[in-house]
Amino acid sequence: MPTVYLKGGDSIQVSIESLEDYLYDNQDRIETRRKKLRREPVDSATPSTNSK
Repeated sequence: MPTVYLKGGDSIQVSIESLEDYLYDNQDRIETRRKKLRREPVDSATPSTNSK
């Protein structure tokens, strides 16, 4: 089940079937979070392995 994080530090798990309705009904209580993507650093000195 997806976890919805609420303002104030609370969290709740909502079933997939009712997630859309829950998100719509509780827009003002939901905290927006962004997850940082971890990518390996690109070394510009190494030649690319893509050959066309």
